[in-house]
Parts: sequence; structure tokens; C-alpha cells
Amino acid sequence: MLESILHMQLGSAAAPDAGLERELKFVLAEARAASMLAFLRALCRPDGRYATSVVSTIYYDTPGLQLLGEKTDSDYQKLKVRLRWYRVPEGQAGSPGSFLEVKRRIGALRDKVRIETPLEAATLDHMSLENPALGSVLELITSLGLSVPMPLMPALLLRYQRHRFVEPISGTRVSLDMNITAVRGRRGLFGSGAGGPLPAAVVEIKGQADDLPRALRPVAHLGTRKASFSKYGMAARALR
Repeated sequence: MLESILHMQLGSAAAPDAGLERELKFVLAEARAASMLAFLRALCRPDGRYATSVVSTIYYDTPGLQLLGEKTDSDYQKLKVRLRWYRVPEGQAGSPGSFLEVKRRIGALRDKVRIETPLEAATLDHMSLENPALGSVLELITSLGLSVPMPLMPALLLRYQRHRFVEPISGTRVSLDMNITAVRGRRGLFGSGAGGPLPAAVVEIKGQADDLPRALRPVAHLGTRKASFSKYGMAARALR
């Protein structure tokens, strides 16, 4: 599957890892997220139009939660299939649509394909996870020529606030995800499906380097720990 993704994005003449990006994650307590946000604002510049947004994500999984198992078992290769939409601060223009994403991780490397869907954010905010439209949208994966475990179903809705930055010296992209909330899970997969806030926030640093750029090294010493953090995995544990 990874080879198919790379072929689509980069062309058959690309080097095997040319489209892969490294992703470092540093986990911290939600109570310390405001202090981390102030630090990143002082060190970095906002990243583009959508420097601040509320991200909503529906994670898909099999009836046996195969994709969740890849995370909890720390499998070297991990797959995510998710539907994502965004809300931006009032007064700013945001996308009214949503995006279906297929993301593969191989160790510390990642690759992602996304396609816009006809489902609008305003509708998705209140849509039940059992709504047939959320299953039908998976047909877009077939149109991309990708293969994923089937059958897949909407398993869990997660929402958080994302702040995106660029470190100006290295050009490294940085994001802080805070106020992470497991909104609800699919009944039958996660008990009653009732959700709630999670106790952790996460800093994600994306680029080609194996380690933190010099300017960002203090991140590792501001009450964080470097970890393979999964929002889906943590939300699933909270719901179960």
C-alpha cells in the first residue's frame, strides 16, 4: 500500500522514501499546554491561514478494532483511516468541507493521502456515527486505487484545538494539540459511547530530520516526554 501512495504522490521515478516525512511527538499534561503554547508563540511564527483551528476527526476501524490493535501492540507499520474537518476562529474564512485521509506510519516515517469529500462540516458536527453516509464516503478510497482492511466503520469521534507554527530558522513545522476530547464512540465497540476530555496534550514536529532542530530543543525539557502518542488509542482507552 505504501508503494501505491508514493507512486500517486511522487511518480514512479521518485526515490523509495522521497515522500516520507519524519514525525516526532512530545507528550505533556494538559495542565501545562497553555505554557507550551506561550513558548511556541514566542519562538515560532504562525503557520499560514489556519494557524489556529478546532479539528474534528472520525476514526474508522474494523469490527474487531484491527487498526486500534496496531497502535496498542506498537506494530512497526500502522495505518489510519479517518474523516477530518476544521473550524477556524470567528471572522476567518475556513473550509466548509471535509477530507478523507489514509495515513501510513513505518517506524518514525509517515505518508498520507487525502481527498475532499461531499460531506459538509456543519452536517458532520451533529451526525451519528451510525449514519450510512459515513460508510458510503469510504468508496472514495477505492477511487484512489488504495487497499485497506475491510469492512471499516466509523468507530470514534475526537475533537481538539490545534495551533500550527513554523520555526523560522529551520523551517520545521510544529503543532500543539490541546483540549483533546473523546466526543463519542460507536455503541457496541466502546460500551455506552460516552466520551470526555483527555489528560494529555501533544507537540508534533514534522520534517526530514531525525532529531529536534537546535531552536526547538527546549521543547524536550518543558515537562514533556518523547513518545509514540496516539490520540485514537488514548481516546479508545478512555471510552472503554
